[in-house]
Amino acid sequence: MRFDARYHAAFVRPALDPDGPFGRFAERLLLLELPDLPADRLATTVEFVCRRARQVPGPLRLGVTVLSGSTAVVERLVDPDRVVAFLRSTELPLVGELARLVRSLAFAFVWETWPDSSPTGAPGAVDV
Repeated sequence: MRFDARYHAAFVRPALDPDGPFGRFAERLLLLELPDLPADRLATTVEFVCRRARQVPGPLRLGVTVLSGSTAVVERLVDPDRVVAFLRSTELPLVGELARLVRSLAFAFVWETWPDSSPTGAPGAVDV
């Protein structure tokens, strides 16, 4: 059986878009992790995280897509903030990787792009 890349793109891409389940999760997580990050920088950071998530190797991208889709389903049953809080603090293998992926990509992006950001994401000069 031949793999149909068009189906793959039609399924994976929307799930990993900034307005898809992964993007919504990333935005909620970053609102908690970087509460003072301005809205324009938050949107830029979420776009970067989603773009990089779409670029990871196939098996990892599939895992991120499945976890993101699962969070979207669970969020229909439970308050989305509770889902983010659980994923943010869990040490369960695989499940906790979604938050760690978002954090690692977002934190690196924020401090590479805006090196004067405070630990909470606020813009401005950092005393060195």
